[in-house]
Amino acid sequence: MSSAKVAASKPCLVNVEKGKRYFWCSCGLSATQPFCDGSHKDTDLTPLVWTADRTGEVLLCACKQTRSQPLCDGSHNSLSDTYAEADTDNRKDALLVDYEDQGEGVMRAQLDNDCYVIRTSAARMQEHDNLKVYPVISSASGAKMLSQYAASLTTGVSPVVHFPGSDAVLFIASGNGRVEIGPNMFDFGEETGICIKKGEGFRIVNDNDEAVIFSITVCPHCESPKFGPDMPEFFDDRFPQRCQAVDADKRESMADRFYQVLVDHETHDTEITQFVGEIPRSRAEHHHHLYEETITILSGAGFMWTDNRKTPVQPGDTIFLPLKEAHSLECTTDGGMRLVGQFYPSMSPAINY
Repeated sequence: MSSAKVAASKPCLVNVEKGKRYFWCSCGLSATQPFCDGSHKDTDLTPLVWTADRTGEVLLCACKQTRSQPLCDGSHNSLSDTYAEADTDNRKDALLVDYEDQGEGVMRAQLDNDCYVIRTSAARMQEHDNLKVYPVISSASGAKMLSQYAASLTTGVSPVVHFPGSDAVLFIASGNGRVEIGPNMFDFGEETGICIKKGEGFRIVNDNDEAVIFSITVCPHCESPKFGPDMPEFFDDRFPQRCQAVDADKRESMADRFYQVLVDHETHDTEITQFVGEIPRSRAEHHHHLYEETITILSGAGFMWTDNRKTPVQPGDTIFLPLKEAHSLECTTDGGMRLVGQFYPSMSPAINY
């Protein structure tokens, strides 16, 4: 035997101790997955000796296809041509949750635990000259690390926006223009991710008649952004390129689903990963992530499911998912669904369990 057996289609969630050595099964035959029990002795494979670099929960690969041994890298999602889907009877008795009016055009559907879906209206946004901003996700709504704002900019130049002590990741949902970060200016178009590093400020220039619609995701929490005329002089020149547009040639596959990472720890040394995803008409199998996540629907419609509840979602809706919350997203549109996600801590969007 020279190639590994798939022991399981999902990784193993285990607690590890910093500095401790572990023997990860590489053959897939062990009965004590994901660790070695000696079953490799009649194969050409040997266990991987791995020393944990931190204490806490990690996902160790059980499909044995990872390129980041022994850690899961999401390769299990491509073991077949179709992404894992829910059984039609799975959670069929889930309660259909209606949206409740929060006032001034804001609607919210509360799912299990602290998971919810929110619909915002420009009427609720706070005005800062020609820039309108509304806090969608915050510590008050159950988030531990992420804050997120919906924003809209009419023609002209926005005030300088500054999130002291936090990284900020912007996503341009519609419109085009330029973003000024310190002494530097960058062009952007629709569906572009933009990274603002800790200590920097930014302002957006919109020379068009159409408004620029965007979101701002901040980590760690900063629920008191600074608005004003003065631009901080600091620019983190370790990262000279700050804008990444959606590019079909850069997307990665998870069976019949696709995603493109726009911003993450590898590109900008930030603890926020931002990605755009594409989902065909389907309902995903229930799963969990080791990250706190926001998802905004760009196109298509469907349902967001948690353990015992579900609610319809449509373009413009933002979903908040706490760490380890069981969930699945269903697309009911023939043309599929597009979404933008941001999560903490930064890792591959393909990693789930």
